[in-house]
Amino acid sequence: MPTSLSFEAAWRDLNRRSTILWLLLFGCIPGMFLFAYLLNDLLLQNAPVLVVALAWMAAIAWAGSRMASFVCPRCSRAFYENWYFFKPLRRSCAHCSLPRWAEDTPPRQATN
Repeated sequence: MPTSLSFEAAWRDLNRRSTILWLLLFGCIPGMFLFAYLLNDLLLQNAPVLVVALAWMAAIAWAGSRMASFVCPRCSRAFYENWYFFKPLRRSCAHCSLPRWAEDTPPRQATN
């Protein structure tokens, strides 16, 4: 029973990380222009779009690194990245093939 609770907590954490990353990615263009507009017109500061774009890209890099560092609840290795590539759309662990949103680990088979 404690295993499924830790899996559930891990998947909720992954969902939070994933949501932040995708919101930053999809909201990039409108968000940058809205933020630049707010800085320029409402706060009366001349903030170039380049500065806002760099800050937004830094936020995307931060969210991407958080998602890439998600640890598989079964094998305790990076869920999305193997030694050469990060795939945020992966449906199973890159190392132990645990499916995303699995509720518990299947029983291990005995090796002879």
